[in-house]
Amino acid sequence: MSYTLLRGTFVIRYPDLPRQGPEPDGDTVKFKPDSPALVEGLPRPSGAPPKINGRGISVRLEAIDALETHFNETHQELAGANAGRDRLLELLGFTNVVFFEDQPNKVQSADQDSIRGHVLSNGIDANGRLIGFVYPGEPAEPDGTPVFLDDARVDQSANAVLLTEGHAYPAFYATLPATLRTHLADVSRTARAAKVGLWPRSKADPNGKATVPDLATLQQLVMWPKLFRRLVPFLATGAPDLSGFDAWLRQDPVHRDDPIFLLDRGEHGNLHDVIEAVGHDIQLTVWPEDFIISPDPAPAGVTRNP
Repeated sequence: MSYTLLRGTFVIRYPDLPRQGPEPDGDTVKFKPDSPALVEGLPRPSGAPPKINGRGISVRLEAIDALETHFNETHQELAGANAGRDRLLELLGFTNVVFFEDQPNKVQSADQDSIRGHVLSNGIDANGRLIGFVYPGEPAEPDGTPVFLDDARVDQSANAVLLTEGHAYPAFYATLPATLRTHLADVSRTARAAKVGLWPRSKADPNGKATVPDLATLQQLVMWPKLFRRLVPFLATGAPDLSGFDAWLRQDPVHRDDPIFLLDRGEHGNLHDVIEAVGHDIQLTVWPEDFIISPDPAPAGVTRNP
């Protein structure tokens, strides 16, 4: 699959509006492309147009899912979430980044408010973000060049480094070519076996259950972030335990119970097929690299591609 090369600038702070600036995390960063028209022309698997303006567009890093620094007024284990965010910013070239004490997700100061870099993208996600692999510095090719992305070049991306160092979980969507998925799955397995980064603290996975009696406990845990993002709104319903989580997922097959393809079984399924929840205990029964997540479908009447 060909990726479009986008030259531009990564942005972490607005000098004129620092308290209204971007909120970078371990898998999302603001990017101001040199040629916005190239972004407008990218495929739209879920039918959503790019949310781009004069300040740029958010890039959702392909193939990884970092711990949440902020999600619906909650967060995951902050030590791991902040470590992933800080490492991403370091890989892109930002230095001496300081966050506001009272707004810990917004940048108060840094040696660079913005820095040159580039993205290899093959589309726009359901939230209007750029899906891509991110790189510091200037590439050899001109803006807009179609690039066949191989293992060697993907390994140079910040995405792959974060997986290698255990700062993020894998999250493989159908937008990711099979060859890259296989390669990055091996990268993640190697990191897990080496027990680097977040892996020694990982819970709710095939190695063992997590006990989640309440939201406060959930926010101290390290687990696959997509599972965390499903648990937060479920717990907000006031459910006394997790026994109803399976039924709650199934009520919404688009925004809760994501369609997946199970690689070991060669079968289509849904998120509930890889989660066990009983009482206050929950776990993934399959490692995240062993299934493919389908992007949100385009609404009826909406064109998937421009």
